[in-house]
Amino acid sequence: MKKVEFVRVSSDLCGFGFGKGSRYSFDGVEDIIRERLEAGWSYEGFVPLETRGTGDIETLSLVFQREE
Repeated sequence: MKKVEFVRVSSDLCGFGFGKGSRYSFDGVEDIIRERLEAGWSYEGFVPLETRGTGDIETLSLVFQREE
């Protein structure tokens, strides 16, 4: 049987730019994925949960899976 887990990650303000204005980043996402892979999970993708009025992703959920 397969087990699925979700890890919610929110973007953080990291500066101001031209065009759309503020810039946001998902700091630490690579570390989360690396730690899960080392623990035997496989990364399956992400699901956007919240978006801004500009269409940019505010919060996403990382999807991990492993055999039980």
